[in-house]
Amino acid sequence: METMYLKGLSLKIVAVIVVILIIAGIGIWWYLSQQPAKPKEVVVYSQWGGVEGENFAAALKVFEEKTGIKVRIVQQSDIRTAIQTELAAGAPQFDVAIVPWPAFVRELGRDGKLMDLTPIYDELDLKNKVINPDSYSEVVKADGKYYAVPIKAWAKPGIWFNVHVFQDLGISVPSSGIMTSDEFLQVCGQIKNAGIQPLAAGGQDKWPLTDFTEAVILRIGGPDLQYKLMHHQISWTDPQVKEVFATIADLIKKGYFGSTPTAEPWAEQIGRLANGEVAMYFMGNWLNLMMQDQYDKQPGTDYDLMLFPKIKDGVSIAIVAGGDWAIAPANAPHPDTAKELLKWLAGPEYQEEMVKRKGYLAVHKDVPKSAYDPVDAKIVDWLNKYTVVPDLDDNFDYSEFQLTFWNALFELWSNPDNYEQILENLESEAQSLWGS
Repeated sequence: METMYLKGLSLKIVAVIVVILIIAGIGIWWYLSQQPAKPKEVVVYSQWGGVEGENFAAALKVFEEKTGIKVRIVQQSDIRTAIQTELAAGAPQFDVAIVPWPAFVRELGRDGKLMDLTPIYDELDLKNKVINPDSYSEVVKADGKYYAVPIKAWAKPGIWFNVHVFQDLGISVPSSGIMTSDEFLQVCGQIKNAGIQPLAAGGQDKWPLTDFTEAVILRIGGPDLQYKLMHHQISWTDPQVKEVFATIADLIKKGYFGSTPTAEPWAEQIGRLANGEVAMYFMGNWLNLMMQDQYDKQPGTDYDLMLFPKIKDGVSIAIVAGGDWAIAPANAPHPDTAKELLKWLAGPEYQEEMVKRKGYLAVHKDVPKSAYDPVDAKIVDWLNKYTVVPDLDDNFDYSEFQLTFWNALFELWSNPDNYEQILENLESEAQSLWGS
């Protein structure tokens, strides 16, 4: 009897405990449900600063408003080292990074450090939606997988010219958008005779000289010559290369770059172009934003752009260009939000937001032409139409050769008669790095 009583008491105690646990569980659930959910976040590494950085942050506010995902941008002055260090440690502190180096992307992808973004390509049909796929999507593919999405293009498309100078002198650009070599030389002579400097060099900073030189390389030897010089598969004293330097030397000696081309700071030449002190300037697409932002000039009205002139018949048109790509670590801290942001960056909405803020070229075909001013629209057409080639000096197998090349060109613009010796010195320096 006592045993039955104890058993009954035990069951009652157990029942009470169960009820208490249930009530406690409900209370805990209710308490937790009243707490605000932890905000979704995505961390982005970028090296963009200045106006471009401000525009990027403004565009990402649109993403935040649409998705509720908080974007934290961390500006990295040495983004390559930051990415390598964190990935090597196996603990990346970022979800998405913006990088301009396709070879770097392929290397990290092959090492298993990056997220496979092929599903995003499939979902967004990026293989068919990206301009010039060989230059913007296929370049970040390794072992059959895509490891980055293209989000931006830049280009060094041709020669910018002051419309008013051309109009005053009765100079017109052919409907094809490209002059022959003879036409170009005639125009330079006509401008010089009018007391205006035909071409700006920006030589004090050295790197603008490489851009003009690459344009001549592409018109004489095409992309093949550019790639061979990049990897020293051809001598700097080869006849084709000598023709490149002789062509430039001739322009310098005729005074078409003015009397002191190596004393010109590159940015100041944009102002000289704006006020008509100089008629033409070979420069990248960023000149368009600077003319509008700093000098209140209107594209197509105050200044315009033409392709670099033809030099040799039979050489197809090619343009030096590149871009920026977005990557994500394979073990990103917030993989789901990283994917959401990557899809948005790769799509037309983000890219149109940036295009409208000027100084930005989209790689997505669905960004409408109406978003561009007439000059940027022209550049995008060229990128889709012509062969795109990577920058020469940024892609030498040995990065230290870049400064050697810069210094050689500085000497060429200072002493054009000495171009053959300059080439011999370049070849000697190249052999010390690559071997004979």
